[in-house]
Amino acid sequence: MKFYGNDVATLSPRRLRPAFIDDPQMASFLEALPDGAALLEIDGTIKLVNTKLEVLLNLAKSAMVGTALGKHVKTAGPVMQKLAASLQQLKRIEVSGVLNSQRSVVASVSILRTSDGGAYGALLTMRESARATKAPGSEGFRFESELPLTEVAQYVETERLGDLLRRASKAIDRGSPVLLTGDSGTGKTEFARHLSLRSEADSTPFVHVNCGMLSAENFDIEMFGIEPGSELDASTRGKLGYVEAADGGILFLDQISDLPHSAQMKLVALLETQTFSRAGSSQRRRIRIRLVAATNEDLNALVEAGKFRKDLFYRISVVNIPLPTLAGDRELLDLLIERHLQRINQGRSPALKLSSGFRDRLLAHPYPGNMRELVNIIDNAAAAADDVALPEHFCVPLEGATSAGANPGAVEAASGAFMARSFKDLVHEFETWVLEKSIAENGSKRSAAKALGIDVATLVRKTKRIQ
Repeated sequence: MKFYGNDVATLSPRRLRPAFIDDPQMASFLEALPDGAALLEIDGTIKLVNTKLEVLLNLAKSAMVGTALGKHVKTAGPVMQKLAASLQQLKRIEVSGVLNSQRSVVASVSILRTSDGGAYGALLTMRESARATKAPGSEGFRFESELPLTEVAQYVETERLGDLLRRASKAIDRGSPVLLTGDSGTGKTEFARHLSLRSEADSTPFVHVNCGMLSAENFDIEMFGIEPGSELDASTRGKLGYVEAADGGILFLDQISDLPHSAQMKLVALLETQTFSRAGSSQRRRIRIRLVAATNEDLNALVEAGKFRKDLFYRISVVNIPLPTLAGDRELLDLLIERHLQRINQGRSPALKLSSGFRDRLLAHPYPGNMRELVNIIDNAAAAADDVALPEHFCVPLEGATSAGANPGAVEAASGAFMARSFKDLVHEFETWVLEKSIAENGSKRSAAKALGIDVATLVRKTKRIQ
C-alpha cells in the first residue's frame, strides 16, 4: 500500500483504534443505515458490507469482505476507482457517476481517525442519486404533461384526488398492493409517482415499468436482470432488472393488462415469495417491494375471458383506486385550465386570454382523451390565436368529436373537405401550425428555431410566406 509521506506519521497502530470498530454489533449498525455502506481497514481491505451496498454494486458480500477495495474497480467501474485512489491518499472524497450495474450513484469515502489524528479505517457510503427526499411545498397533487415540454411541472390538487391519494398512501405504507384504474389520460402514472413521494418510502426508488414493452421472451431479463459472468451476460457486467432496482421502494407496473400470460405466472410467483433469480443464476434473492399497478382495461372482463390470471388479479387489486375522468371532475378541470394557461403564458407575448365563449366550450367538452386532450386543445388555441382564444379557435380531433356523439353528417362533411384539399396545402397547413405553436411556446423566433432544429433564417422565411 502506498501512502503520501506526510500521511505516514498519522497512521496509528491497530491496537490504538476504538474498540467499537471490532464489535460484532457494528454489522447491525451498517444494516440500519439508509444508504449502502462498507467499513474499510486502513490498507483498503473491506471489513464489513451492508445489504444495500451489495445491491448497488451487484456484488455478493462474500465476494467483497476480506478483499481490497481496488480489486472491484473493474466490476464496479470508475466510481470505485476514484474511491480507492482517495483511500490510498487518506483523503475524504465525494463523487458521482454511473456504476457498471447501471445505477447512478453519489458515493463518498471518509477517513476514520483517533483523537490524536491517527487514521485507523474508513467508511464508504453510497446512495442512488435519484433517491431524494421530498422538497418543501411538494404536497400538491402533480400532473405533469407527457408531451415533450421543458417547463416546470405543474401541481394540482382537488379534494377528491386528495382523498384517493391518502387512501392509497395508507395502503402502500401497510404493504398492500394498489391497483390504479381509469381511462387513458386520467393521470395514473403521475398519481403513482406522487404516491411514492407521499408514502413512508419517500426516499426509496420508484421504478416505472411499461408492461406493453415486455414480451414473453424478454420478461425474465428485463424484470430480473442478468447474472454477471453468466452465459447470458455478453457485457460481463450483468444487467440490473426492474425488480432489483425497485428493492425497498415502489415497483409501478403500468398497463399490467398487457403482460403475456406466461409473464403473469412469473409475477404471481414473485409476489408470493418476494424472491427472484437473475437470468443465468440459480440463486434466489429476497427483495422488499411495494407494488402499484395500473390499467385502463376492465380486468374482471379479461379474467372471465381467460386473458388475465385470476390469482394475479386478486394479488394486485387489494386496494382499488379508480381515477376520475376529466369531464367528471369540474374542480379538476378548472384548475388544470388555469395552470396550463399559466404555463403557456410564461413564454408567450402577448399573453393568451380565454374568451368566455372559448372557456364555455372547454367546460362543456366531454374529453374522451382526458388531460392529454385538454393540453392539445389549449396548445392549438395558443398557436392559432393572437391574444384572445375565441370559440372558433376551439379544435378537437375528429375522433374525439365522433366519440362525443357528434353529428355523423358533420363529421363526413369535414372529412370530405379535408380530402378535397391538395397534399401541398395540407403540408403547408401542418407546417404553419407547427411553426406558430413553437413560436408561442418558446417566446421568440430564434428560440423556436433552436427548439425545432432549424436555422432561424429558414423559420423567418417560412413565417413570411405564411403571412
